Formats: sequence, C-alpha cells, structure tokens
Amino acid sequence: MINAILRNLILLLALLISSQLMGQSNDKFVRTDVVYLKNGSIFRGQIAAYDQQELRLRLDENQVVVFDAKNIKKIIQIANESEKTEKEIEQKKSYAFKEHGLYFHSSLGYIGGNNLWGTYIDAFNVHTQVGYQFNRLIGAGIGAGVDFYNIGLGSIIPIYGTARGYLKKSNVSPFYQLAAGFGIPIKNENNAFTDSKGGYYLAPELGFRFGASDEANMTLGIGLTWQKATYITTFGDTVTRNEDNYTFRRFNLKIGVLF
Repeated sequence: MINAILRNLILLLALLISSQLMGQSNDKFVRTDVVYLKNGSIFRGQIAAYDQQELRLRLDENQVVVFDAKNIKKIIQIANESEKTEKEIEQKKSYAFKEHGLYFHSSLGYIGGNNLWGTYIDAFNVHTQVGYQFNRLIGAGIGAGVDFYNIGLGSIIPIYGTARGYLKKSNVSPFYQLAAGFGIPIKNENNAFTDSKGGYYLAPELGFRFGASDEANMTLGIGLTWQKATYITTFGDTVTRNEDNYTFRRFNLKIGVLF
C-alpha cells in the first residue's frame, strides 16, 4: 500500500516537473514580434537586438534577418498568441543624419552688448550657409549674414568661409564651427557717416545638433564674434574728417535649422 502511494506521488511529481519544463520551453515561442516595414513588408519573429541603426529579427533557430532602422514603420509585440494580446513597441529614432553631402544652415542670433556710449542694447543677426560635409567630423562651406551691432552705426554684412563637424553619431550631437572672413559695413548716413571700411570677421562656435534625420534638424550654439570696422564722418563747411575704428566683441547665442 505504501509502495503504491509512493509510486503515485513520484509519478505526480514527475508530471508536474515535465509540464513546468514544457511551459518554460514554450515560453520562448509565446511572444511574437511583428515588424512592419515602410515598403509594406511584414516579418514575424523575435527581436534579437535593436538600436538606432538596425534591428536584428530571429525568424527561427537558424535564421536572423537585419533591417535598417530607418526603414521600419512600426513594431507590434504579440504577448500571447492564444489571446492575441498586442502592444506596439516604442520605436527608437533612427540615425539618418547626412554625414556627407550638401548642407544648408540658417540661423537667428542674439548679439546684445554695449553701444558706443557704454549703454547695453539688444542686437541680433541673421545668417545663412551652404557647404559640403565630407564626413561627420569635417565639413566646409561659405556663409553670409547681417549683423546689427549698433543701429546708429548701421549694419555689417559678413562674408566668410566655415569649417564644421559633429562629434557623436547620435540623435543629439555636439558640434563645432569656425567662421572667418570679411565684414562690409553699411553706413547710417543719417548720423553724418560719409564713408566706411570693412575689416576682418572671426566667429568660433560650439553647440548641439538636435535630431538626426536626413531632412531638417535643429541647432543651438554659443560662440564669440570679433568684427573690425571703420567709420568716417565729415562735419562743417571746412570738411572736417574723422576716422573711427571699432572692434565689436560679442557673445553670440544662435538657434538654427540645418537641412
């Protein structure tokens, strides 16, 4: 009698362990990841790895396919095939930044500072650039803008060459830029300025690029600007001539759009 009870207990224990092991074995196949591509294709399997650049999907024990992250439309995870419980997996923003090729950049900057009489005034500039990015770290281009350092003197139009690059291969990346060229002052004739001369323009900048699409991205930068200019005034019938040299030194806070 006791032996029969022991045999039954052992058999019951064996059945429980077996069912548990089978359940664990089947757990691997309970979850199904469904990948929808932008071209309309659909793949089912289990995600093996997923980052900003690619997704690796295991179709079976021996087959793994790799997708470019930017080609993925959405991902659905079916947690339980029998109940068809679904949830959409949050997609990682793919890194699609154009690391080489033509680029266009436009920005609006704040360059407030003291005027000729020591009074702080708000000042702004608008710039645009076009260039070629050779790789992520090195690009070169040309740019031009309008800087309003002092409304009384008039505006200055800098024309310059640039070098720029991005330090990280990610959706948010630090960037550097160095601009150097020549500024052309536009005199304000209402204040007796009869002539003006341009001078060197130098503007190093550091900042961040936000976004990594192959279309538009935002930039935020801070830098320093040096601009040399000469203004000439003439007074009276005796034609008194004054020549004043200025060097504008300003912090430059810029927000821009990069295409």
